[in-house]
Amino acid sequence: MGNELVFPLTFSGVRPGEEQIVIDLIGRGGLTTEDLNPQKLVHFIVARRGDTIVGTVGLEPAAQNALLRSLVVAEDHRRQAVATRLVAAIEKYARSHGTEALYLLTMDAAAFFAKQGYLPFDRQTAPSGIQATEEFRALCPATAQCLCKHLAPG
Repeated sequence: MGNELVFPLTFSGVRPGEEQIVIDLIGRGGLTTEDLNPQKLVHFIVARRGDTIVGTVGLEPAAQNALLRSLVVAEDHRRQAVATRLVAAIEKYARSHGTEALYLLTMDAAAFFAKQGYLPFDRQTAPSGIQATEEFRALCPATAQCLCKHLAPG
């Protein structure tokens, strides 16, 4: 019997004391962590199996838009739809906070996000609030693909 049957996947915000665990998971996934701090992690969701954090994704709000960032799943929990469920959870969270569109930058996950309804977008025409984020402005390479998804009100 696999762990997914014993411990179903649950979602929550980052709990006090978990900040470094989440940052370390993001770093192990090869994603940038330089600008992450407890204030930014307020808008992150984690996936858990039992008490173990197995994935995370976050938002960086910018007016009526947000930057979707730091989607990562622990290596031993990949190919179990964890990433797909995390994206659905962060989209629901974004809608509940009045977000109209999500933008993201990716070096290697464009195909995954396209399956989730994200479309290629010209990075130079992203809204100013998105362009002002540190990840967009300085941390993610200019060669990263930009994608966008407009959210239906929910």
